[in-house]
Amino acid sequence: MEYLQMEAYLKAISDHNRMLMLKYLMKDPLCICEFTELLDMTQPAISQHMRKLKQVDLVQEEKKGRWTIWSLNIRHPQYPVLIHLLSLLPEPARSIDSLVAEGKKVVCE
Repeated sequence: MEYLQMEAYLKAISDHNRMLMLKYLMKDPLCICEFTELLDMTQPAISQHMRKLKQVDLVQEEKKGRWTIWSLNIRHPQYPVLIHLLSLLPEPARSIDSLVAEGKKVVCE
């Protein structure tokens, strides 16, 4: 990895909301609509964060009809480093299981 690539990578993961998004993606692939529930943010804000993560190839998207499902890019050369860093963080206050319990876990198909 070159210096400029490392700088872009570190900038992408240095935002609190993006760290939370990556932490959630460690557990399950998610749709933007699920992130809006988990983070109490608007769809455009979530999309902007995902765009920054995608620019450095940390996440990948899969289209399912009109839905986009996001997941971690396990082929990224720094994936093991990312997983280690995220494992050092506490679990988010809100969990994916809480979405299920509240009936807000969306099945995007």
